[in-house]
Amino acid sequence: MRLTFRGFDVLFINIEASGLSSASFPIEIGWVLDDEAGPESFLVRPHATWDFDSGWSAQSAAIHGLRPAMLEAEGLSIDEACSRLDEVTHGRLVVSDAPQHDSWWLNRLYAAAGQRMTWPVGDVERLYGGLAQEAGLDPTMAERLLTHIEQIYPHPHRAGPDALRRAKAARALADPEFRRGFHVT
Repeated sequence: MRLTFRGFDVLFINIEASGLSSASFPIEIGWVLDDEAGPESFLVRPHATWDFDSGWSAQSAAIHGLRPAMLEAEGLSIDEACSRLDEVTHGRLVVSDAPQHDSWWLNRLYAAAGQRMTWPVGDVERLYGGLAQEAGLDPTMAERLLTHIEQIYPHPHRAGPDALRRAKAARALADPEFRRGFHVT
C-alpha cells in the first residue's frame, strides 16, 4: 500500500553505514514507497576521500554483512547515488528510524559529490504518532501494534528490508484492514 500523510506520499528510508564513528560513511541506501511492491536499495561505491582505515568498522560489517569488495563491484558512484535519491525523494515525506544519523551520512554522500542535500529526513516515530492519532488508536494499542510488527518482520540490518519493516509498522497504524490481520488486542 502506498501510504500518504497530510497530502504527501511517505518514503521510508534506511542507511547502512561503514561504522558509527565520525569517519564512517554510507554504504547502502534502501527505501520503500509501497510496502506491497517491496523495498528498493543500492550499494554505494566509496568515494576516494572516505578513509577505510578510520571509517570502516569490522563490528558493523559483522552485523550488515557488506564487504568493501562488494561496494566496489556493485556500488553506485556518488553522483549516481545522489541523482537516484533526488529522483525518488522529490515531493515526498521522507522518514527514518534514525533521522539524525541518516541525515549525517546522506549529507556526507552529497558533500562528496560536491552537492547539497535539499530534502529533509523526518522521524518515523513522529509519523507513527500522527498516523495513530488519525486512526483513533489509543497509545497502548498503537504500541502493541508496533511491538507486534517488530516481532514478525525481520531486522537484518540491510537497508531495504529495514525500510520495509518501518513501512509495515506505519501501515499497521494507518490501514484498518491490514491491522485486523494481526489480531492484536
